[in-house]
Formats: sequence, structure tokens, C-alpha cells
Amino acid sequence: MAPLVTFKVLHNRIGVITLNHPKSLNALTFTMGYEFKNLILRLNHELTSPPTEVDAIVHETSPPFPNLSPDTVPLPENTKDINALILTGSGRAFSAGGSLPFLYSRTSTPPHINSSTMYNFYTNFLSLRGLPVPTISAINGPAIGAGACVTLATDYRITKPSTKIGFNFTKLGIHPGMGGSHYLPRLIGHGPASRVLLSGATYSGDEAKELGIVDDLIDVDTDEAFMSSAIDIASSFSSNSPVATRGVTRTLRMSMDEGLEASLRREADQQALNYAREDWKEGLDAVVEKRGPQFSPYFNK
Repeated sequence: MAPLVTFKVLHNRIGVITLNHPKSLNALTFTMGYEFKNLILRLNHELTSPPTEVDAIVHETSPPFPNLSPDTVPLPENTKDINALILTGSGRAFSAGGSLPFLYSRTSTPPHINSSTMYNFYTNFLSLRGLPVPTISAINGPAIGAGACVTLATDYRITKPSTKIGFNFTKLGIHPGMGGSHYLPRLIGHGPASRVLLSGATYSGDEAKELGIVDDLIDVDTDEAFMSSAIDIASSFSSNSPVATRGVTRTLRMSMDEGLEASLRREADQQALNYAREDWKEGLDAVVEKRGPQFSPYFNK
């Protein structure tokens, strides 16, 4: 079975992580999240551990990741050299958000379990935030729901004018998750974030740029040209001093991440509450049946 998350290193000190399940439009699942976090842990180890003789001896006698599958692909030898990282999706989407089977299964799980489950789901993907190098979301196609939220955890976001980006949580009958309610107001301001999250609307790349959700529009005809532009931007980061680059990256993230833990706990608790309501199943059914949802009044049981 092909890995759900892949990694490669380009010649100019740039790493590329790709969400790799194009058949599902790279829908986020727990299995993908585990692979993603495992990769991030391995990258962090490579990027923060000096390649000393003592370090090599320790690794030989006590592998840092003893639970890795025997099929796990070794990291490229030049992984330690990367000074910027691109996150993208395979196929025609960045990510369509949480997978429908996973989302439907929340209705049969007790709220206290759902709260823990969702918190773990978020942190698997948001582990990206712990990488010491700057990260860029190359939003090559639709980024919806949790898929859109993952892009907010990167330091810079680019997309195409026609790409669809949406935080459609309220249209599904649910509170935003994956740090969306934390990062979006900090990136675009309280008012614009209120409009985006309360309406649940989907925006074109042009509209997302105007709102400040993405930082740059790349108007090109092919996926190859789009990735080439992403690499050019990443190169403008990776060509600089690694020590200075990591320091600036950490400084810029510090204010953005203040209060993140509390926000994620709030999101997880609120989503667990939503999963216990009929509105949640109605929202999912409406998506599957391609119709508008009919939500119940607030005081209904």
C-alpha cells in the first residue's frame, strides 16, 4: 500500500511533504495523521540532532523510533540540510478535510471520548508547527474544512486564483477544529474571521487572497508551473542563514501560538458536543445528498 504521506528533499535545501491519497482528495484520517506525525518527529530529530559520533553510537544501540514499520522509507541522506519545507497534496486537491467514514463514526462515540479523539486528531497534523524551519502551503487544489485549517499552521500560503478554500464547519452543524478558530482571527482579524467561520462559505483563491487567508496567488496553467513557483518562494527562504532563518521562524510563531493549547481543547470539547446532536448527521447527509441542510432549532433535544 502506498504511504499516505510522502517526503522528499530537493537540491536547494527544500523538503516537500505531500498528502498522498488522491482517490479521496487527500481526506484527513487518523491513519494519515499517525503517518504525518511520525514523519514530523523523524524530521525534527534529523533537524535538531547534531551528526556526531556519539549520536551515531546512541542511535545504533537505541533507535529513536523503535516502533517504525519495517516498510518505513528511510529519510533522504540530505534531510539535515533542509532550510524550508513545502506542504502540498497529490492529485487535484490539497485536502477535502476529514474523511466521511471517520466523521460519521463520531455519532456513535460518547462525547468524552470524542473530545480526546479530536484533540489527538488535531495535534497529529499540527505537529508540523514544531518543525524548526519555515513551512509553505502550496495549495494546489481544494482545501476544505480541516484541510483548510492545516494550511493555517504553515508560515506562508500560496494558491491559484480558481482554487476553492472553505471553512464549512457551521454548514455541517459543527464548531471549527484543527486550530482554525485559533489561527484564522490572528491571521485576518476578528471581523473577517467571523464572516468566514460563521458563514461557512467557500472562497476562490482570489477571494481568499483579498481576505488574507492566503499570502500569494500563482496564476499559472499547470501543476508543474505552480510547484515551480512554490519552490522559488521556498528557495528565497532556504538560501539564507539556517541559524537566522530558524530564529526568525520561531520568533514569528511565538505570538501566533500563544493560547493554542487552550483553543484546541475548546475546539475538541465543542465538536464533541456537536457530534451528540442530530444536526451533525443532518449536515453530513446534506453533503452526501447534495442538498441544503435542515437544522433543528436551538432548544430542540
